[in-house]
Amino acid sequence: MIRDPRYDRSRLLEEAARAAAGSRAAKAIALYRWVLAIEPHNSDVHLKLAPLLARRGERFDAWQSFQSAAHAFLRHGQPDRALAIYRQAAAALPREVQVWHAIARLQHRAGRAREAVDALLEGSRGLRRRRLRPRAIHLLRLAREIDPWHFDSVCELAHLLARSQQREEARILLRGLARRCGGARLRRVRATQLRIAPTPGQLWLWLRAALRPAPEPPRCPESRPAVVPLRRSLGRVARGR
Repeated sequence: MIRDPRYDRSRLLEEAARAAAGSRAAKAIALYRWVLAIEPHNSDVHLKLAPLLARRGERFDAWQSFQSAAHAFLRHGQPDRALAIYRQAAAALPREVQVWHAIARLQHRAGRAREAVDALLEGSRGLRRRRLRPRAIHLLRLAREIDPWHFDSVCELAHLLARSQQREEARILLRGLARRCGGARLRRVRATQLRIAPTPGQLWLWLRAALRPAPEPPRCPESRPAVVPLRRSLGRVARGR
């Protein structure tokens, strides 16, 4: 630690907390950064600083602080605490692709592939504006690396690709998805295909899916009383049972 006769961590942190509570974010940021200049790996201070930076629009620095705090917990074998910090970062920085990637990576490493895909899908849904669309496509491509035919992520990826002049890839994905689903999901795929390519062939496929009757639920077998063979029942009577 660098020695500085003016440095008093407790006093600086108290002043920073009062400044943050009093809506004096600039002063609080300056005080927290003073502490970090002496203790650059202080995860608690990074965690206090990051939301203030995010609110002021300093997204890059905010992400660096969130990441520093999360890495500290990972080094100490606490991935769930790190995941909670990344979730906090996602709430503060919903348009930062790296945040959602970090969440999905931790979930995947923990063997929770479905949660990892859900996180990437959630992140992509906040990036639908035209200028942000490439980021959403990137997240959905990452989801396909985990689960290549996850229905919602493939559907949404195809939709975004079609809107980004990448229609051939969208068609390929939807054809593959149509072979792997039925019922309401197949109707949704056929409707998307028809929107992308409004041709007679696609119209026919959509009509077939739309008019196909839903399969009847399997009937439960009727309960019948157990039938005991006559000889076995007579034998029991003869033995006094």
